[in-house]
Amino acid sequence: MALISQSEFARKQGWSRQYVSKLVKAGKIQLVKGKVDPQAALAAIDAQSEPSTVLRTEPPRQSVLPAAPTDSRQAVDFVTARTMREAFKAKMAKIEYEKETGKLTDAARVKEEAFSAGRMVRDALLGIPDRQADVLAAESDPAKIRQLLVDELETILNELSRP
Repeated sequence: MALISQSEFARKQGWSRQYVSKLVKAGKIQLVKGKVDPQAALAAIDAQSEPSTVLRTEPPRQSVLPAAPTDSRQAVDFVTARTMREAFKAKMAKIEYEKETGKLTDAARVKEEAFSAGRMVRDALLGIPDRQADVLAAESDPAKIRQLLVDELETILNELSRP
């Protein structure tokens, strides 16, 4: 029965000095003249421990240099990821600002309004033959027919361009 100090017992077991002191205060390890009997202490700990509890093992130590990443997604370090996140947040803030100030609008809404405007122009132009057929049929002068068509087109386009 070789007695050793608490700190040496902790070092041999791979524990901290504070953990051994905690075990002593909890009564799991009995001191003999202020020293620890390693065999008796380990036997006492084993007797008082929960058998279903898995003891922690030391994780395998990695080399000083980590292995080179095999995937490009792993190659992004923390600083780069943080920079990318901040840039994304700045872009999103800019988009929100432009939406609120009216400089930016929804693409679906623009498509819908463009389709509606195109439909109005198409309908107005397709109405020309119905409105001008009788007038043009009565004319025999090509210059006069041309002028009537130009006037009708200008009227339609001016009406459509008003807000």
